[in-house]
Amino acid sequence: MTTIQAPGQIRPRSAAGQRKDRAAGKVAFWLLALVLTVTMLGTTLPTPLYVIYQGRWHFSAAIVTVTFAVYAVAVIATLLLAGRSSDQAGRRPVLAAALGASALSTVVFILAPGLAALIAARIISGLSAGLMTGTATATLTELVPASAGRRASLAATAANMAGLGLGPLIAGLFAQYAPDPTTLVFEVYLAVLAVAALILMLVPETVRRRTRPALRFAGLGIPDRGRGEFIAAGVAAFAAFALLGLFSSLVPGFIAGELHQPSHAVQGAVVFLLFAVGTVTQVGLSRLRPRRVVLAGLGLLLVALALIVAAMAQSGVALFLAGTVAGGVAVGAVFLGSLAIANRLAPAERRGQVISAFFLACYAGLIIPVVGVGVLSGFTGTFPAVLTFSVLLAALCLFSVCRFARVAQA
Repeated sequence: MTTIQAPGQIRPRSAAGQRKDRAAGKVAFWLLALVLTVTMLGTTLPTPLYVIYQGRWHFSAAIVTVTFAVYAVAVIATLLLAGRSSDQAGRRPVLAAALGASALSTVVFILAPGLAALIAARIISGLSAGLMTGTATATLTELVPASAGRRASLAATAANMAGLGLGPLIAGLFAQYAPDPTTLVFEVYLAVLAVAALILMLVPETVRRRTRPALRFAGLGIPDRGRGEFIAAGVAAFAAFALLGLFSSLVPGFIAGELHQPSHAVQGAVVFLLFAVGTVTQVGLSRLRPRRVVLAGLGLLLVALALIVAAMAQSGVALFLAGTVAGGVAVGAVFLGSLAIANRLAPAERRGQVISAFFLACYAGLIIPVVGVGVLSGFTGTFPAVLTFSVLLAALCLFSVCRFARVAQA
């Protein structure tokens, strides 16, 4: 007997076809994680090079803070205005735009004749990060079955932290041992971006109904379902990234002043240590419940803050390294758990916007302490400024813990 297929009816996939689709999806998943890592790597490449730019163009340490701040402001502005763009135009066009912005930023770094070009390059780099983070995380979530959402959160957080940590390490090694440290490393990175663009062509589009994107502020994207839990996760992420920003701003001065070690490679390696510990922590904790992971990370974040403040008060190298390790574990745990919570609460039709709202909290945390410490230290000195902001971050940790407790009792 012949079976006639009705017009418009979709023929079911065979078992072999479904297995092939799952295999292709798994490959695309890891390829996209690699693209995310490469993009985030580029955002931190300039970190150990600022001291070279300072010597070349004779600008103050306050200007270094400005270059850091304009990057974070660009990320935040992009997340606010284009957070919904991948929900509308599709994931792949926005991912491609992020890689394009990263390539343009890299070219500006290569050709930079002065400080203005350096600031412009950092703004474009912030645009790239703002487009990539939320979009890549949403795409990773959609490339796996709904039951594997935790795997997507792990891949997204690990790729973010690995990329952010590799940037200072690689640039530090180039700056210390290679010729033309402010040029060669970016030329190599430009070639890596070209490979990433080819890889992106193998990643399928996950948004089926696409419209023209509207670049406008459409709200923060906080989901209605689980609003209290999302806010608690966002505050926790803010605190974790604030520790990252605070630590990154302290490393060059502490290593050069207390360790009497001006090596760019050493400075990059210490920053990398924090991110590497965070990445390993995420892998180790990936099977635990996200809320427990966040709460444990917040507790350890308080310990890390205490160790870093004590290290600065006593000029203690061992305390500073202990604070580095504790901070890496804390940031890794908080980032993994809070993103998993945000992923779970994000509705499918607004996933890009909601995840962008989460990363908005992250990057707000990255910018505020660095700028705040920079401004306050001009009036009070570095140690009182760091102590003040450490107390404020501790208060945010306690707020997040209390908010999670209230959600659990509801």
